[in-house]
Amino acid sequence: MDVRTYDTVGALPDADWDSLTSGSTIYSTAGFQGVREEELPPGARARRVTAHDAQGAMAAGLEVYSFARPPHALYTPADLLAGLVGEERHAAVASRPLAIGAGWSEFRGQVVHHPDAGPKRRAAAVGALTSEALAFAEKAEASVLAYYYLPREDALDIARAHEDAVVLFHDVETVLPVGLWDDLDDYYAWLPAKRRPRARREVRTFRESGRTVREVALPEVVERIAPLNSALMRKHGHDYGVAKAAEVYGRQGRHLGDRSTLLLAEEGENPVGFALRYRHQDMLYARVAGFDYGYENKADYFNLVVYHPVAQGTGRSTRAIHLGLGTFEAKLSRGAQPVPLYTVLVGVDRPLGADPDAVRERNRAETEAFGAAYARHVVGGVDTKEWQL
Repeated sequence: MDVRTYDTVGALPDADWDSLTSGSTIYSTAGFQGVREEELPPGARARRVTAHDAQGAMAAGLEVYSFARPPHALYTPADLLAGLVGEERHAAVASRPLAIGAGWSEFRGQVVHHPDAGPKRRAAAVGALTSEALAFAEKAEASVLAYYYLPREDALDIARAHEDAVVLFHDVETVLPVGLWDDLDDYYAWLPAKRRPRARREVRTFRESGRTVREVALPEVVERIAPLNSALMRKHGHDYGVAKAAEVYGRQGRHLGDRSTLLLAEEGENPVGFALRYRHQDMLYARVAGFDYGYENKADYFNLVVYHPVAQGTGRSTRAIHLGLGTFEAKLSRGAQPVPLYTVLVGVDRPLGADPDAVRERNRAETEAFGAAYARHVVGGVDTKEWQL
């Protein structure tokens, strides 16, 4: 495989990159990379790496970044490695720069491939891409190269390409299989009988409130939704003012406005809530929501995120809606399905030396803990033993 690198999104051949549709998400697109490029903290560096076959066609792509310190509390490899490596190695990981492969932010990583790539071509491409990622990490003097929040297949592919890789079950994303239903009647029938009354009640509560929902593009309403998003963030303890929200979603509107689809709930002419989604291939990605807490809650969140899309018939053109991480009981009990995500950690300057037994025990304990807490809420059930590596 021939490897090519690009240090800016502007240099990346967008059309070729976006043709790598296998394994891609909205967060792997050139548009979202443009967002991340503007959000990089001082001193951070980015590189896009592409692998090309003998005919020069792009076969696969990978993003890799370097940081002097973790860009977010949930991207801290020392936390994941606590108890798995020795104290000296752990101290080095915590104090040195780090490199992150397969994207960062939005808590989803990916390696993107040409849709026709078979297993051999895929393995060759991943080998070439990860070799370049490791070289990038070495130049940044990183102690760890981390690939965060990957689906199982990507995690195993990357682990096979590196020596001494540590693969950890990390978190769970929730995906609403909206393609199963043509309308609310289909959805109600799919739910277990005991859950149908609550769903009907939440739909009725919202409808009887007189609130309306209209679909708009993000750039049209940045100034209207910024106060709502700021209110939600402050409710959850974040210092996130209106100006910051307007900056963040103004940026996303510039790079991703044509992919945006925002549901705006209004009472009269006043916005009371919104849910921002992005469309990519046959998926919707729920990005963020916000509400005016001066208004009484009329099951606004679940009407915007679940019930209204189902009632619209979104499932006739969309396979699923990605709902992200967290709030598992609420999402799963209304039909979302859990998808495990993994993180792969690789020593750059020397092997991490993680205890294999401790890694296996960590993965076993954490998958079982998720199952004990949430499996009963999953429609159709789930066997988290299958999530262990």
